[in-house]
Amino acid sequence: MLTLLALLAFCIYLLLGWHFCQLRLAGRALLRAPIATVLLGVGLLCHGAGLLHAIAGPTPTFGAAQALSLTAWLALAIYASGQKRLQLAGIEPPLMAFAAGFIGLALLLPAGHTPSYQANPLSQAHFFLAMLAQSLIFIAAGIAVLMRMTDSTLHHHTSKLLARTLPPLLTLERLLFATLDTGFIALTLALIAGAIMNSQQLGQWFSWNHKTVFGLLSWIIFATLLLGHHLRGWRGRFAANWALVGFACLLLGYIGTRIALEVFLHKA
Repeated sequence: MLTLLALLAFCIYLLLGWHFCQLRLAGRALLRAPIATVLLGVGLLCHGAGLLHAIAGPTPTFGAAQALSLTAWLALAIYASGQKRLQLAGIEPPLMAFAAGFIGLALLLPAGHTPSYQANPLSQAHFFLAMLAQSLIFIAAGIAVLMRMTDSTLHHHTSKLLARTLPPLLTLERLLFATLDTGFIALTLALIAGAIMNSQQLGQWFSWNHKTVFGLLSWIIFATLLLGHHLRGWRGRFAANWALVGFACLLLGYIGTRIALEVFLHKA
C-alpha cells in the first residue's frame, strides 16, 4: 500500500513536471491551473502518508531513501505554501524533476535503519534542522538551474518563449540568495546541534567521517558565496554554479554516505 502511494506521488510529479515544462517552454498547458493545484495536493498527501508511516510508524526506519523522499516532500510543501508570497512561479520544471528523481531513487533504495533522532530533543532538533536546510537548498538548486537557463537565453540573444515566461534574472537572483540565507541559517543551526550532541556522546565536537566532511564543506561553500555576494557583489552564473556545487556536497554528506553504506556495504 505504501509503495503504491509513493508510486502514485512519483507519477503525479512526473505529470506536473511535464505540464510545467510545456507551459514554460512551449506556452501550452496540459492541465488547467486548478487541476494542477489539486494534483500537487494529492501528490503531497500520498507522499506524506508514506513518509509518515516510515518515519513515525510502528517500526520506524530512516536511511538514504527516506532522506531523499523527505527532502523532496519538504521542498514541494514549501513551494506549495509559499508560491505566491515568495514569488516561486517559474521554478516548477526543475523542482518537479528533482522531486520525481528523488522519490524514484528512494523507491529503488533499501528501507533504511532504525533512526536515532528520537533519542533526545537535541538529536531531534539536529535531524529536523538538517532536513529543513537540505530542502531549502534543494529549492535554491532549482532556482540556480533556472538562472543558468535564463542567463543562456540572454547571452545567445534568443527569443524563445522560455526567456519571456520565466521570472527576470534579477528576480531569480534575489530569490536564490533569500532562499540560501534561510537555508544557511538552518544548516548552521543543524551543524551546531550536531556538534553539541557529538560532544556530549563522544567527548569531541566532530567525528571526521564523510557526513561531517561534506556537511562542513557545503557550509564553507555557502558561507563564502553569501559573504562574497554581500561584500563583493557575486551574482549571476558564478553564484548559480556555486549554489549547485554546495547542494551537491550537502547531498553527498548524509544521503551519499547512507547510499554507500546501505547499497554497497550493506550496513545499517
